[in-house]
Amino acid sequence: MTAKKDILLGFAVALSLTLLSGIALAQTTNYVNAMDTAKMADELSTFVAAVEAAGLGDKLNNGQYTIFAPTNEAFANLPEGKLDRLLLPENKQKLIEILTYHVIPVRLSVDDFREGKSYKTLNGHMLNVLFTNPPILVNKKISVISSLAASNAIIYFVDKVILPPEGKPTN
Repeated sequence: MTAKKDILLGFAVALSLTLLSGIALAQTTNYVNAMDTAKMADELSTFVAAVEAAGLGDKLNNGQYTIFAPTNEAFANLPEGKLDRLLLPENKQKLIEILTYHVIPVRLSVDDFREGKSYKTLNGHMLNVLFTNPPILVNKKISVISSLAASNAIIYFVDKVILPPEGKPTN
């Protein structure tokens, strides 16, 4: 009987340590900033490179944001050569306009999207977001496929690059 108790006690201790280490990991990863969190996701490597080329990394690490980050596949589906042209130094302003259209300057959860609202992005244009149980739709046609929480942002992975409307934003 003692051997059984020892085995059960050992199992209980091992299970407790496993659960506690999982909680500790979740707590530590929740305190990583937006860009370091995005860098952990292989499928966001093109987004990370674009943000770095635009010089937006520091901005996205400071403040509270909702980021709709296009996946590598979303960037690959742009017309041939478009991404390469956007990454050229002479097109930095256009890249900034596109990337800042993917960012809402407030941290929003899925529950915030249930009513289907328009939100002002960092570039000043409005972005419509609706949670339709699932998926979350951005501008009625772009689907959110996954998400990550960072210390200062929620990063939603989207299946297309969201191109801002032409012209200046209206208030």
